[in-house]
Formats: sequence, structure tokens, C-alpha cells
Amino acid sequence: MAPLLRLIGRKFIRQDQETMEKQVVGLKHSPHLMLIDDADRPAKWYFQLKAAYLQARRDGVAMKHPIPGPVTLRWRS
Repeated sequence: MAPLLRLIGRKFIRQDQETMEKQVVGLKHSPHLMLIDDADRPAKWYFQLKAAYLQARRDGVAMKHPIPGPVTLRWRS
């Protein structure tokens, strides 16, 4: 059973790795990302925080946090 699980696990992880490698190539050209609202909320926050951090570094000022207050996420996968 263990060899089968290892094989499936490697294949599953490899799929994710290949997807990320393709995203890196595509993101080099700074495309407009199309993200789903709730499911991709953490990704949206990441990009907002990254942009705010870089802007603050460029301007030499304190970073203004772009996410207002605590938020509760609810979704099923």
C-alpha cells in the first residue's frame, strides 16, 4: 500500500509544482489576475499587502495596511 501512496503523492505534488512553474513564467509579464472572490481572498490580500509594502518602501513612509479590520472567511472546498 505504501508504494502506491508514494506514487500517487508524487504525482499529486508534481501537478502542483508544474502549475506553479507555469504561473511564474506567466507572472513575469505582470498580467491582470482574475481571482474568484471568496476562494481567492487570501491571494488577493497577499497581492494587496505586497503592493502596499512596496509602495511604502518606494515612498519611504510607513506602510498603510490595505485590509480593514478582522474578517471571517466562510467557504467549503
